[in-house]
Amino acid sequence: MLDNFHLTQVPIKSSLINHSESRATLLIQPLLPGFGYTLGNSIRRIMLSSIPGYAITKIRVNDLTHEYQAIEGVVEDALDVILNIKQIKPKILTDDETVSLILKKDKPGEVTARDFTKDARVEIVNQDEYICSLDKGGKIEVEIEISRGIGYLSADEIDFSSNTNPNQMMVDALFSPVSNVSLKVEKVRVGENTNFDKIEIDFETDGTVEAQKVVDYSLDLIIDNFVKIRSAFGVPEISEPQINAKEKSSEVEAKIENDLDLPKRIKNILEKNNISNVEELKKRVKEIQDFPGITEKAVKTIKNYLKTK
Repeated sequence: MLDNFHLTQVPIKSSLINHSESRATLLIQPLLPGFGYTLGNSIRRIMLSSIPGYAITKIRVNDLTHEYQAIEGVVEDALDVILNIKQIKPKILTDDETVSLILKKDKPGEVTARDFTKDARVEIVNQDEYICSLDKGGKIEVEIEISRGIGYLSADEIDFSSNTNPNQMMVDALFSPVSNVSLKVEKVRVGENTNFDKIEIDFETDGTVEAQKVVDYSLDLIIDNFVKIRSAFGVPEISEPQINAKEKSSEVEAKIENDLDLPKRIKNILEKNNISNVEELKKRVKEIQDFPGITEKAVKTIKNYLKTK
């Protein structure tokens, strides 16, 4: 019975509206009745909990060994300084898993994130983030370690035994670049039917990840999980009866030939520059070293990959 049953299918349209650098709205319509909440809640939960991001995981302030000490010449105490540092929004621009930054200042006045020594591997999005104020004669030296991660790393999950430097304080970290997501489902008309669903997902980021990348990653993760679940039952692909076996085989062979078998981070950079297959990559290989975010290591990986093609 199910083999011969087909739901009424309609073309689905999606769009992304960028309201600012940190806020966007994803629109999807029309969806079959009830699918607004089914799919919308899945996308919302992934956006909130599963998008990779960056966070500060280690902090060193002068020669302090814990956060409850006073800092001579600094208006704020250590705990306030650490909490302010945790508000900094860093972004790693290379393939490095961790990057350290240093800040040194001995002049009276405000200390902000802008005072960190410049490093081509890292971008601090909120440069004006306040850290502390120095009195006359006061000085401060801060070292932070920025790491990649997903979700939230609580203090209970930190392996403190791995920290051999008593002056480095390991802190809990929120890696998720998405700070808020709201879901709205409305009814829309399709022909004579008025009960189809329209999804509006409004979300905010901390500015370290583009809204389009948040959407792409969320949808890719959903698809990847469903494909793996289906494969577990011995059905690797969704059947497409409108394509005969010969046509399907040709499409698969072409896809295997043209798909870029490269690390996801490198593929994202290439796709952002309109390179999505091997043929396009071969034509524009001389341009890749000028792409924003590309590293020498990534260029070498791409060139070695093309030698096999």
